[in-house]
Amino acid sequence: MTGPELPAPGPGSGPWYREFFTEPFWAVAGHEYTAERTAAEVDYLAAVLDGSAPGRRVLDLGCGTGRHAVGLAGRGFTVTGVDVGAWALDRAAEAAAAAGVRVDWLRLDLLRELPWPVGEFDAVLCVQSFGWGSDAQQLRLLRRVRRVLAPDGVLLLDHSNLLAITADYRPRASFETEGLRAEFRRSLRVLTGRSAGQIEVRRDGLPTELLSDDVRLYQPAEVGDLLTRAGFTVERADAGFVVGQEVTAATRYVQFLARRTAGPGGGAGAIALWSHSRAEAGLDLRWTPDEAEFVDGPVRAAFQGLGPDHARAYHLTDPFAGEQSAPVLAEHFGMELTPDMVTAGAGATGLLQALAGLAAPGPVLHLAGGHPDLPRWAADLGAETVLTSPDRLTADLDRCLPSMLVLDRPSLAGELADREAVAELAAAARDRGTVLVVDEAYANYTGPEASCAPLVAEHGNLVVLRSISKAYCCGGLRVGFALAAPELTRWLREFAPPLAANSHGLAVALRLLSQGDVLGGLRARIAQVKPGVAAALRRVGLDPTEGDPRLPWVTAPADTETLAVVERLGIRVKVIDGRLLKIAVPLSEARLAAFRALLPEHDADPRPEFEGAHRA
Repeated sequence: MTGPELPAPGPGSGPWYREFFTEPFWAVAGHEYTAERTAAEVDYLAAVLDGSAPGRRVLDLGCGTGRHAVGLAGRGFTVTGVDVGAWALDRAAEAAAAAGVRVDWLRLDLLRELPWPVGEFDAVLCVQSFGWGSDAQQLRLLRRVRRVLAPDGVLLLDHSNLLAITADYRPRASFETEGLRAEFRRSLRVLTGRSAGQIEVRRDGLPTELLSDDVRLYQPAEVGDLLTRAGFTVERADAGFVVGQEVTAATRYVQFLARRTAGPGGGAGAIALWSHSRAEAGLDLRWTPDEAEFVDGPVRAAFQGLGPDHARAYHLTDPFAGEQSAPVLAEHFGMELTPDMVTAGAGATGLLQALAGLAAPGPVLHLAGGHPDLPRWAADLGAETVLTSPDRLTADLDRCLPSMLVLDRPSLAGELADREAVAELAAAARDRGTVLVVDEAYANYTGPEASCAPLVAEHGNLVVLRSISKAYCCGGLRVGFALAAPELTRWLREFAPPLAANSHGLAVALRLLSQGDVLGGLRARIAQVKPGVAAALRRVGLDPTEGDPRLPWVTAPADTETLAVVERLGIRVKVIDGRLLKIAVPLSEARLAAFRALLPEHDADPRPEFEGAHRA
């Protein structure tokens, strides 16, 4: 594998490392990187990878002349070596050929070229190749590493310990062997942690070469922090390429073993959490599209009279739609609300992504069974995410002191925390410097009077999210609202994109909300049908939990026996985090009849629990 040709930098142009790691450098480095040292390091790397990596695909970043890549390929690993230096890669290819092993070589500037033209790896190595750029470039590099790692993949990162180096830092030093002399001149910039200098290389019969470098030296704690911010979990640190050797201030070389932090659901993101049963035919009970029938009149009324002028509106002076939205939302929720307390976005999903930026660097505390989006995006930004449960919540707040706590209201299991409990949680979070995000995207079903929105006036650390997707069945409008105190709103708007709520969709949403609570008919239908659906599911072998009676779904454990019943019935359901089934309640006559038809023959006729479930 070969990479694109890099432009040849002239003297003083381009990043220093493109001119530094050339043939004169390797003439000097070869006396330090002896065959014995390389063999010991390869032994260490192979042992760690065998014990920790999920597979044998290895990416060696800054591979140089291939001294580790070739050795690992000889141990049966599938290795790709990447380096910026053409001369070094040529020597690496020669070493691989001499050893009779295959390694793919790629010429690439890891700090400046994107995307990396590589696939997925079980492990990434970075040995004595860290610190060439700025702190921001190092963090970007680590985040790019995370993206090429397989789920549960590992990074083995070696770095030079600033504490050990400064204990014996020499501004001038020299090295001489037969036919070669190297003069080292160094200057340590204490405020930036960078060591800048030159190596003057003199060899018999060759012109004198001057190599300039500018390296960021890190303390081990700083590297650990960068790894965490990049989305890794540090599993251990070794000293001097010895497994289990304790790192001390005198340790010259430190090796971090870090694993790609699994986002909620194993690191595959939200889609992995929202899978479905294998049945492709039959009744789709992942959604409740028939709820639209019970709110059709108000939705049509909201669209009436909206012509092209609303599509042409471009509210540059109200980029977060606070001026337009606050009066309508205040009336809808029965609260005092000013424009600087409202941020409109592209649905609740768009606002959750903005909140992930606000949450960094974390930790982010989230409850089991919650929606995965915000924790996943926060993890992608390098924030630690901590899964908790109601019985551990207080203890985890004290232990983690999270930047953000995420609460789904209602939860996916259909539980609706009462407003007093949310107020107490907001107060507890405030005392620990934590922002509480209450996601009420599904709370539409319960009516505006049940919302926690009024609490934002009392709790400066509380964000309440609303949208008009669920219950209103208007997700295509892509409009959501984040309600918070003015100071917290200003902070959120640093991460939320302006003009994210389109003018036409916003106009429809506000006209719909201005009609008040239009979901009474839908709630009545859910209350009418849900108990009978749950009873029918019990008769066929499921054990559903009904949750709040106003919500149009039931849940069941995602065990093998339950999934077998679902498959046998021929219904499609959501499988959440591999442990919970979410089954939508059919509401319309047509879907209710289709549901009955899937039941065993003795249940095909109307049962007592369905009596009265017909609309006139």
